[in-house]
Amino acid sequence: MSYIVYLFMLVSMFLYTYIFGDETSMLMLYMLILSPVLSLLLSYASLKSLEFSIDEKVHASQVEKDGVVGVTVLLQNKSFVPIPIIDISFAVPQNLIPLDNPRPIVSLGPYKTQIIHLQYKAKYRGVAEIGVRDIKIRDFLGFFNFSLLKKQNKVESTREITVLNKISRLKMNSVLLLESILAANEETGAATNDFNFLSCLNGEPGYEFREYQPGDPLHKIHWKLSAKTDVFMVRKDEGRGIPRKKLVLDPVAVKGPKSKAGSVVEREDKILDALISVVDMLVRAGRDVEVWLLEHGEWMSHLVKDRDEIVEMQHRLASYKFLHSRDELENERLPVSTITLQDSSGRIFAGGDAMIFTASLDKELYEIIEGMQELKMTVDLVAIKNERDVEKSEGFEKREHKSTKMNLWTIGLTDDISEVLA
Repeated sequence: MSYIVYLFMLVSMFLYTYIFGDETSMLMLYMLILSPVLSLLLSYASLKSLEFSIDEKVHASQVEKDGVVGVTVLLQNKSFVPIPIIDISFAVPQNLIPLDNPRPIVSLGPYKTQIIHLQYKAKYRGVAEIGVRDIKIRDFLGFFNFSLLKKQNKVESTREITVLNKISRLKMNSVLLLESILAANEETGAATNDFNFLSCLNGEPGYEFREYQPGDPLHKIHWKLSAKTDVFMVRKDEGRGIPRKKLVLDPVAVKGPKSKAGSVVEREDKILDALISVVDMLVRAGRDVEVWLLEHGEWMSHLVKDRDEIVEMQHRLASYKFLHSRDELENERLPVSTITLQDSSGRIFAGGDAMIFTASLDKELYEIIEGMQELKMTVDLVAIKNERDVEKSEGFEKREHKSTKMNLWTIGLTDDISEVLA
């Protein structure tokens, strides 16, 4: 467009000069002819005098969902020649939302300095690239542009950042913490309250407690029992204590016939938020957790015992890939046979304690859960509501009377996880 306007002005001035031929028009014609050369020289001089830096301190290596991260660019004009047009192009990844214009245009006067700051809000999990794609100087006619980043390494202008699933601070939930003990107690017919607390104090075999001593891990304190006795209590034999909680992620996230592509991503992120939040709560309560993920076609178990391993699990979930079709499933949907084989040694009583997290409720999943319950496994279910999915509740109501031991939490895309799992 700039070339068209320039040619139109040049032809118009030439015709005017040719017809009327006054000195002023001749001077203006010469100025128009020489202006591209002058504009090119000034732009080249500006390229030499402009210095920029990208603040590395604002580059975080990770951020949780809904968190904010920013990039700061410092521009300095080191000469008396003004710089009319500077185009800055920030990187805009799909899972980050820029909170301002990602393509600002600025100008710098002689010896002036300007700071441009752009913030991003993390929307979805995953690895993203933030920073500056390019910084260009344009001449005042708009004919030429010069990139300042050609002499810079790309790594210096952009940085990878991992958007992690958000951990909601859940309250200690006795249903989540003690469900396997309650189920095991029902098998023996003992009273629930006595089993959880009084029998532990009286020395029930395998559940003896002692008073806390300096040096004992704080996360091993039995807070509920300590509150009843006004004395910090820890288990004598951790190896024979509460079994590991198995948290199993359903790898299938099927897109409904009327669902938008974005809604599938939101469901995936929401169920992963719930999973990592429950992991965090259980570890804070002193329970070791096994997280089961289908990775590269095989079911893998990851033991989580402390804060560092929670962060490691966050990074693992940030790059986790769901299956969007049941036809892609080459292994069993839930690791029933693997868990059964693992528990056959008898170290886990009552068949084990599992919690299923799914973004796709369907009949097949309920049938698998029923099979797990027949193996005397205590199974809880956390699911994402999907109002467009006809199968979301079909089957559960019919089987509810058969699944009296199963707790069900359904989470909407706009629900607060800490309230639903309270």
